[in-house]
Amino acid sequence: MGFYDYTNTKKMIHDKDIIELLCFDTPYEKLLQTFTSDNFLQVDSSMAIPFFAEIRDYRGATEVQAPDKKWLIKPIQGKDIVESGMAMIAYFIDFFTNTLSVPIIVTTIDGVLYKATKLVEKAEQLSGANYTVYPELYEQLLLDIINRWITYDEDRNPNNYLIRYNSKNQNLILAIDFGNCDLLFNEMKIKGLMKQFGWQKTEQTRYLTPLKTELFLKYPMDFYNMRFNAFKKLTREILTELTEKALRFDPDKENNIKLIPTNILRRVKYVSGYFGSKIPTDVDPTSGDRGMGQSFQ
Repeated sequence: MGFYDYTNTKKMIHDKDIIELLCFDTPYEKLLQTFTSDNFLQVDSSMAIPFFAEIRDYRGATEVQAPDKKWLIKPIQGKDIVESGMAMIAYFIDFFTNTLSVPIIVTTIDGVLYKATKLVEKAEQLSGANYTVYPELYEQLLLDIINRWITYDEDRNPNNYLIRYNSKNQNLILAIDFGNCDLLFNEMKIKGLMKQFGWQKTEQTRYLTPLKTELFLKYPMDFYNMRFNAFKKLTREILTELTEKALRFDPDKENNIKLIPTNILRRVKYVSGYFGSKIPTDVDPTSGDRGMGQSFQ
């Protein structure tokens, strides 16, 4: 295999503090239960928060049982409730499929409804890195498009990712901000092109991924199957439970709980089938250039 094994999430992250930050020290079911428990966060008005968050009306919060774990919270109402709920589903899908993403949830604190996301310190935005040159960067983004296509997150620009370095000075790309995902659209919003690998989107935004499409053809289908094999373990039962808990405050939850699992399963089948029809099976990603993902080995 000429690429790194991205299914071994803890090995890739390496550092205990980053593993805890991204919650990979906690099993999926327990994490879902914790993040859907009300009042597990408490407002911390003394907490310093980044300027970009402050001007967007975010406040600081910490976990009641672990005050050293910091979050950014923002009150939500109206359509923000279902949009934030879908973002929470997108995060848990990422977690389930071994994707490095920053937690985002819907929760209540003293009866007030909030969108909450973990505060990531000591990180840089992807836009400041040469992510089209270094394999250890763009390799992670190649797999990331699978998640964004399935969740119909049509505007994934470099500002939607952070780079966090571990103690080995290795680059970890963390996906953030899933507020634009659309799990309710029940038709083909992002279609694969017929003549060559690529896609056509309904939204007039520039990015589904920051990468150029020709990069995707440098990898064999075995590489992408690392992510698709994880997606195939997402059953209707798992998705229904996740949707019920993430949309527990949604006024139209009864209808959406039926719709979202069906949409996700249909998209997983479509996207994996499209990749399988366009991506080569025998290409060697280490030929010519330096082997991709080598900095993790």
